[in-house]
Amino acid sequence: MSENNNGAVSGLLNVLLCGASGYGCYMIKPGEHPYAFTGCVVGLCHGLLGLVNCFSDDSNVNNAKEKSTSFMEIVPLPLINVDLYFGSASNNLALGHGLFIVPMAVSALLGLFKDESEGQGEAVETLKTLTILGNITALLYLAINDGSWNLGGMAFLAFLAKFGAQYGEEQSQGAGEPITYLSWTGFYILAAMAVSGEK
Repeated sequence: MSENNNGAVSGLLNVLLCGASGYGCYMIKPGEHPYAFTGCVVGLCHGLLGLVNCFSDDSNVNNAKEKSTSFMEIVPLPLINVDLYFGSASNNLALGHGLFIVPMAVSALLGLFKDESEGQGEAVETLKTLTILGNITALLYLAINDGSWNLGGMAFLAFLAKFGAQYGEEQSQGAGEPITYLSWTGFYILAAMAVSGEK
């Protein structure tokens, strides 16, 4: 019974993520904001894979969802930051956010083709944590400079998606996934509003 409830909750969380990231894809024009649009597409694809995984017992779907989870942790935040910084007075920092993605993308792609040893896994996790914290700090900086509650909320939700979910999982097994999905759902809604001009 509890496995069916977990599947239903997971399905609902994936529907919410698809809705929020789909809203972002609708609101954000790909010609004007290609990076933020790509970040929303990553969220939409992850949500769709999660929905397929809820209704399928295929190990390939499960593996694809696990890989997309690692992309979700590192890709959308820097991409959306790039677009936000291009639109602000501090647009010279936008390149830095794009560079945050390069080492993580290389390690993620290498992880697709080979099994990581324990030492490499710890190094990748440290790099991932530093990337996320760097992007959250940059988003907070932009929120303070622009006086934007939306950007501050995005920074809080990005922090909650990573570190709040880890803490929740440590306190109660199974609590991490809902915290992550609800945080990303709110993040995509605020990102759509911020990038489309409602800072």
